[in-house]
Parts: sequence; structure tokens; C-alpha cells
Amino acid sequence: MRRTHRIVPSILWGILIVSFFACSTSASFAQTPGQLPHAWNEAVYALAQKIAAALGSSHAFSLDVKDVSSTAPVDLAGIRQTLEDDLAQRGLRFVPTPADAQVQVTIAQNLSGFQMVAEIRRGDAQQVLVVPVASEEALPPQPRPEPGIQRKIIWQQAIPILDFAQVDEDARRTFWYFLEPDRLVAYEFDDGAQVLREAQPISRRYTSRDLRGRLDVADALHVRAFVGGVRCDGAWNPSFSVECRENAGQQWPMGTVTWTSNPSRNFFSGSITFSNSLQAKFPAFFSSASPSPETTGLNSSRRVVAGLDGQVQLFAGSAEPASSFDGWGSDIVSVASGCGSAWQVLATGAGDWTQKDQIQLYEIRDRKAIPIGQPMDLPGPILALWPVGDGKSERVISRSLESGMYEASIVSISCGN
Repeated sequence: MRRTHRIVPSILWGILIVSFFACSTSASFAQTPGQLPHAWNEAVYALAQKIAAALGSSHAFSLDVKDVSSTAPVDLAGIRQTLEDDLAQRGLRFVPTPADAQVQVTIAQNLSGFQMVAEIRRGDAQQVLVVPVASEEALPPQPRPEPGIQRKIIWQQAIPILDFAQVDEDARRTFWYFLEPDRLVAYEFDDGAQVLREAQPISRRYTSRDLRGRLDVADALHVRAFVGGVRCDGAWNPSFSVECRENAGQQWPMGTVTWTSNPSRNFFSGSITFSNSLQAKFPAFFSSASPSPETTGLNSSRRVVAGLDGQVQLFAGSAEPASSFDGWGSDIVSVASGCGSAWQVLATGAGDWTQKDQIQLYEIRDRKAIPIGQPMDLPGPILALWPVGDGKSERVISRSLESGMYEASIVSISCGN
């Protein structure tokens, strides 16, 4: 998303940063004492997952970390803090002794490398968990296919589009929904031929110079729209009707989590609620992305957020950013391209609404964002970038500077030779 008018004054941003982070320091690519190498981060996250499964979410625990190898190239304070933060996000509570459970983490070394051993004591019960630390240097580089970005334009119109969605009712019938600033439009297609068009007005409590909206489709006959501080529910019974009401809590569903929107502005407050009702707080952002554990094996406590100051920051289970990325736009989304198993993110360019835009694929590795393949150029600014339910493609709203038309596109990644 290319919106230079979104940049807030530096003084205001300073106030936001101070109020959120209190005494935190700025992040950079340089490793600070509290940061961990990539392989150790992965081991800590894997160990936290095992500890949380062993303890359950209602326990208070004490924690001690020691290195019996005396050669581990890692900061023990960083191990402890990362582990505490990750367990806290899983609902566990750290307390000094005495506690419900005592967790002793030991770093040891054997012939195959380092490993982390967690010894859990609860009363007379004892449990031992072991997680090896991968040796990245020992892994030979593997040739990978070069991914390419593909874009398919599926709709064009002169009226602005905020979001769109396609859903099949059966093998023959398909519904298309388009969210516009003042109405929700539905099209029905039977074997590819349009048989019905319905448009219902929607209400808004707030206006914005840069209005944003999102569709959430439950099935072919039920759709929800989130825009301007309200939630609108559309349904066929038998005709298409839409009912709007204030969006209590201003929660926008984003897959397995929800984001809290600022109804009078075009960004999100920074509060993210997970499926287990736990919340995490980040700086206010325009968009955010986290890896899918199913496709990458990474812990979902990692997250990149596109902030109001034009910077994208990476968080790795801590309130302090691990690093920041420059040159990105304000729309980012994770994608499971199938080209490798690393965490991949699509990002828009960093221009404004008077310029052409682009989409670039990145891999997030060792707190760095590595561009993969060539960017895709678009004939105008990207206005919205939302994930499709399959995780492998994305919905893109853009406006062509040549024709002035708003374009709804599906973007996906192909793996070349």
C-alpha cells in the first residue's frame, strides 16, 4: 500500500513509541545481548511449545537457565527472556519460587551439537523434555526454484473497491461479493454466466480520507463486511439483505486472530487477540503478518508489523522489536508459496497514490528480510492486500493510473526451474 499521507509527525510517533515500549531501545540488524541466533530462537520456541503442553495454561512456574557446556555461543539472559515471553503468550505465568511448577533449563553439548533440556518438577512428579539446537553451518545449501509472482485481474470498475471475495456454492454456482464505500454488491454466476446482481447499502459511523474495509465470507450465502466502525451481515433469505450495526470492540477477523481497528482512522490500534483469548500488543499498524506453523514449522509468536512511520518491524516473542526493514509499503501478508519451507512475506512498495506500485516477495531469516525473485510492477497504487483462505494467494485492490479503473486481482506465487 502506497500512502505517504499516512506518515504521522515524528513528535507524535515518538509519543506513541514511548507510551508503548516504556524504556525499550531502538532495533537494528546488529545483534544485541538479548537477541538470539536463528537456530537458538527455533530451539527456544520448540521447547516453549513442549513446556506449555506439559504444564497446561493455568500454571504458574519458576524458571532457571544454566549452561553446563560452557561453550554455547548464546546469551543466557536472552534464552531466559525469550522463553518467559513465549510461555507468557501461551497463558503461563512466571513467578518466583515457590510456584506450581519448577522449570530447570540446561544447555548441554554432545557429539552431534548443542541441545536444550527442560526438567519440570511438580510436587513428586518429574518430566524431562529435550530439544536439539540445529547447526545451520552443517546444512549444505540446497538449490531452490526461483519463485515468480503472477497476477490475474478478475474485475474492473470505475467505483472504488475496498475488498472482494469469491465463494462456490456448488460445482455450478459461484457468488462474487464486492465491498464498496457505501454498499455491498453480490453477483451470482451459473456455469460462468451472470444470472443475478444485488446491491444493498451499508452504513458507517465514521468517515476516513482513506477508508478501508474487509470481507469475511462464512459460506456462499453469508458474508460479513467490516468498515467505518460497523459490521454488516449479508445473507440470502431468499433475496439478498444486509444488516449493519456498531462493531463492538472493533474487532476485525484475520484468520485465527483478530485485529482491533481504529474506527475513525485507517489503521489498527496494535492489539491482536488470539484464538485462546490471549492478547498481544504491538505499535499501531496498517497491516501485519506472521508465519503459518503448518507450512513453516515456525512459532506464530513471530510477527512483522507495518507501522505508521513507514517502518516494518519484526517481533520475535518479545515486546522489543528484533529488527526493522526499510523500503516496504504499508501492506504486507504472509504467503505459503510452496517454494521452500521458509517464512515468506509479500510486501507492497513505498511510494504514494500518484505512482505505480510493485509487489515483492521476501524470506524472513535471521531477523533479515531477503528479497526473493523479481518484483511485480502494477500500473498504479495498491489500495488493499488481503490473504485468501488457502494461504497460497492474495487479494489485491489497485487503481490503474492509465485507465482510472479500480482492479480486483488474485496474486499467487509460482515456482520456476
